[in-house]
Amino acid sequence: MNSPKPALAEVALPSASSTSRLPLRGWALELARRWNSGTYSLFVLHGNIFDVFPVQDGGDTAFASLKTFLARRIFPDRSFLLFYDIGDGLTFGSADMQKRFFEWLEVYDQVEQTNFHQQGPPRDFTLLAPLLRRFFLRISEEKKESISLVIEFPEKIIPAAGGSYSSRDERMALVTLLKWAASPEMRRLDVGILLVTESAAELSSDLLQNPHVAQIKIELPDAEDRLRFLNSGTLKTMADDRKVEDWCDFTLSDLSLQLSGLNLLRIQHLLAEAVRNGARVTIDHVSSNKKRLIEEYCQGLVRFKNPKPGIDLDAVATHTAAKKKLRELAWLIKNGKRDVLERGVLLPGRVGVGKSFLVDCFANECGLPVMELGEFRSKWVGDTELQQTRILMTIRALGPVIVVVDEADAVFGTRDGGGDDNGISGRVFAAFAAHIGDSSLRGRELWVAMTSRPDLLAIDMKRQGRFGLCVPLFAAQGPDDVVSLFNTIARVKKITLSDGMKSYIQNNLGARPLTGSDAESILIRAKENAVLAGRDAEISVADLEESVNSFIDPLDPKLLQLQELAAVLACSDRRYLPPKFIDADRAVLMETFEELKWRRSRR
Repeated sequence: MNSPKPALAEVALPSASSTSRLPLRGWALELARRWNSGTYSLFVLHGNIFDVFPVQDGGDTAFASLKTFLARRIFPDRSFLLFYDIGDGLTFGSADMQKRFFEWLEVYDQVEQTNFHQQGPPRDFTLLAPLLRRFFLRISEEKKESISLVIEFPEKIIPAAGGSYSSRDERMALVTLLKWAASPEMRRLDVGILLVTESAAELSSDLLQNPHVAQIKIELPDAEDRLRFLNSGTLKTMADDRKVEDWCDFTLSDLSLQLSGLNLLRIQHLLAEAVRNGARVTIDHVSSNKKRLIEEYCQGLVRFKNPKPGIDLDAVATHTAAKKKLRELAWLIKNGKRDVLERGVLLPGRVGVGKSFLVDCFANECGLPVMELGEFRSKWVGDTELQQTRILMTIRALGPVIVVVDEADAVFGTRDGGGDDNGISGRVFAAFAAHIGDSSLRGRELWVAMTSRPDLLAIDMKRQGRFGLCVPLFAAQGPDDVVSLFNTIARVKKITLSDGMKSYIQNNLGARPLTGSDAESILIRAKENAVLAGRDAEISVADLEESVNSFIDPLDPKLLQLQELAAVLACSDRRYLPPKFIDADRAVLMETFEELKWRRSRR
């Protein structure tokens, strides 16, 4: 009877008395548990793979690459530790391992009439794989020695392309790895294969969906990881053993909190830029460089919105119900009541109604960083999922944060995706839905989605626990709203409105459903008239009247009506609706909405 696969001692759960090895945390601990279960022989490590990780260096803690971490902390006592990538081919954890492998290879050559021990093992994976399998079974079964193979950049071997688009070598490599994963001999023997990639989505879906494959995600470092790095010899060496207070405005504990959202390597870059240039690490240095590094990591597909001093919800005209609800959310955030926060807030409304400005003002009241998502979809295979993985991983590590998504219906997409994109849209949607629906992130992330067509947003996104709170925004609903709108815009633009001008606005514009962009356009044109007439200091009623009479709204009124009805029908609470819609028959509204939508589709 064959003995069961032995547990890997170096990744066994550390005992309280263990002083020779650093305790495992996070992904490394998960890898240890799944390895020691003896039910997997093939693992996919993905995520923050280009960071540095803690290893013991004498009595101190040092930080090294993932490859070094695997060799020194996870697999220090393996009989054979092999590495493979298509650039360097097969390499070894030590010179002794290489020597013993070539000794076996010489015997293999004598049996198979080959000459690998002199010319070296094949660099091509499809040619190397049969050789490795013979080596695994021979060494592990007959000599009872342990073997680990780490394959780097596996997405170059088995990329995420449809079956019909894969080359013959890619299909052969995929079948080989699937057979290794499912092989009872590989699971029984002390053999393990690790595929290391930044994005699991870049690998063949056939491999990822196989039940014999274990996926381990390496997240960005948490506060404890960051603090351990800041207390390590790496930082002391960089600062020439100076005291922290000599070069930094923070304690190390506070600094570790300020650096959320960055991996350890970028933290080192951020601090080195200040310390090695004789500058102090201040709040401004951390804030500006942290934003820059995160935007670089996400390749410019996210951006941080810079708060405007003195701008809060008082600067927003109309939208009374929306401002009240957002102020309640801001109060919960500032007072630490984050366990009762919504996961997401949906702000629908017709174009020009002021959604973006309202969100900016809300963010300033909250005092949280605001990250805005851009268009991250790419025409290149795997690139879209890679960018999404980076963005979501950064958001998870950055919290507490407000995440703003404009044109949310286009960014999130739908579950079925549609179109000939090899299922990319569906996978992107599923990843967003899973992340936003993660209740463990409540209070750490507040997602704010804006759209003029909430009906195009997938119903999965609008359920409770995702964007269950829907607060629609509307144009001015009467003379008082219109006057308030002009007063607010004039104050921001430093334009003085006389009583005569206010009276003209109320009497001549009060019945129009104007938005902030409409009011701004009218006032700017009126000021232009005054400037051209040589009156830079003030505008007159005549300037305003000329501006109003010449103003033409280029937007289709039927389209605006469609967008307004879409916002009404998406609303989650009647208290957020204007009086004319509170008691309206929803069946009638829906019928009107469907008719408008049908007419636009017929154009």
